[in-house]
Amino acid sequence: MRRHAIVLALLLGAGLAGAPARAGDATGAYAPYEDLLEVLGDLTWHLRDDLYRFPPPKDPTGHDLYRLALSRLENWEKRYPGRLRDVVGYARAEALERLGEYAKAAAGYGQVAAEGSPLADQARTARDRAAGFAAAAALPEDGPDVDTTLAALRKKLDAWGRLVERWTGTPYETPALVEEERLERAAASVVVRNRTILREGNLTAERALRFLIQKHADSRNLPDHILRLGDLYAEVARDYVEQHERPLAFEEDEFVQRADRALEMYRKVATWDGAREKPEAQGRFAAFDAYKTSVLSRYR
Repeated sequence: MRRHAIVLALLLGAGLAGAPARAGDATGAYAPYEDLLEVLGDLTWHLRDDLYRFPPPKDPTGHDLYRLALSRLENWEKRYPGRLRDVVGYARAEALERLGEYAKAAAGYGQVAAEGSPLADQARTARDRAAGFAAAAALPEDGPDVDTTLAALRKKLDAWGRLVERWTGTPYETPALVEEERLERAAASVVVRNRTILREGNLTAERALRFLIQKHADSRNLPDHILRLGDLYAEVARDYVEQHERPLAFEEDEFVQRADRALEMYRKVATWDGAREKPEAQGRFAAFDAYKTSVLSRYR
């Protein structure tokens, strides 16, 4: 918290703790704030939020707080050009870093470090950290075919894995975990999309999704991962019906086993109080349960 104490001390020393400068008659979430302390107070309060386990913070208007902070800093800077440039620049870089814009954040920290500000030492440290994140984020994620794409994702995952280890136990571990989870979800999606051309594609896709669920059991995205597994099971059940259209080829027990696996995944999320995916899961459960009933009535 020493860094934030320095920022607030600079503001207080500049007289911003006194009567705030007027911001005109603008209203709404994006209106210029009268007091920069109010903008920085909201941002600073949420800089240590765990974005891996919990959703991004919202302000009372329902907008993303980090994006709002950027807009309000920009509006304040336009109204008071050149005033407290290092404080505003540092705060902007912090918001950009929390939004995953690591290259822009590193550049912003670098500008503050070059200004001879009391924040210069802190800015240099932050610049180096953000630059490391930016280097990992800049690695490619795709290729001309499945194997190349998965290899690119693996290389990028290795880079983010090193950052997770480097920043374990600090507020910067969670952004690295967010990126690691996103890439592993992307890799699983590649496998699911190409399961028909992969060896033992259905089993490989299931393993990829189950790995995602098990590894990221603490993530705020866990309900979504479970829904994705349910979608895979639902597609496998539909594939079975398409491949066994003739009445004598269709085995009810085989179909029911596949369909019930999908319904079980949907049911888990559909009864998950507090999950934002709950209504979506309820809809998927109802729709696929109706599909199951329709198929069974067709072959009985």
